[in-house]
Amino acid sequence: MSFVPFGFAAVQRSSVVRCFSACAVVVAISGVSACSRDTPEAPQSTSATSSAAPSTTSASTTAPSSASASSITQTSKVSSQAEAPTSVPPMLDSKHKNVQRAFEQFGALAPESLFAQFDTCDANGVQNSMACSGHDVGQFQFFKSDAKAASTTQLLTELRSSRVIEDTGRRVVGWSTLGGTAVITVVDNDNGLVMQQMVSTDEVDPAEHIYELGLAQAPKKESAAEPTPSSK
Repeated sequence: MSFVPFGFAAVQRSSVVRCFSACAVVVAISGVSACSRDTPEAPQSTSATSSAAPSTTSASTTAPSSASASSITQTSKVSSQAEAPTSVPPMLDSKHKNVQRAFEQFGALAPESLFAQFDTCDANGVQNSMACSGHDVGQFQFFKSDAKAASTTQLLTELRSSRVIEDTGRRVVGWSTLGGTAVITVVDNDNGLVMQQMVSTDEVDPAEHIYELGLAQAPKKESAAEPTPSSK
């Protein structure tokens, strides 16, 4: 057996105790720091959960408002359709749809009574124009063109072969003659509308024909002046 001095053994025992004490302190500090790092993470998940909750609530509240807005829009559409008045007069109810369409587009040129005498109205090959005809009134051409309205007004008001019965600036009614043919014309300059009919001057008086169709108002006939009794 080897001899170990008592003092040296005491020193070794003291070093071992210090080593264990230091290790214990290190472990304790590591545990505290680990706990200190883990502890704040729990509130973060809580705040994330709480912040997600309002967005879900707001999304659920937005859905009813969108549905109510859609229902209000549909209700307003139905109401506007129900309140929209029909533009076809009763006199034309039994007429072909093309006659009704012609009246809706060119009704400012002629009275309803003229359109009621049309049997057919069809496109005549020119853009924005129609040809209407009736057994008793003959055939009429309708045009929608600002350029044609302006040029036709110029022809009616400037040519010597033309006669004007009515001229308000907006509405011009008259006819132009070429040989034995007269072209009866009505112009609406504000809307760019023109109506024309060709008639034979040997058979029809253009002025009287215009009055009969209701395209212009006939002038009042002046009554003959009564003779005054002679003074004696």
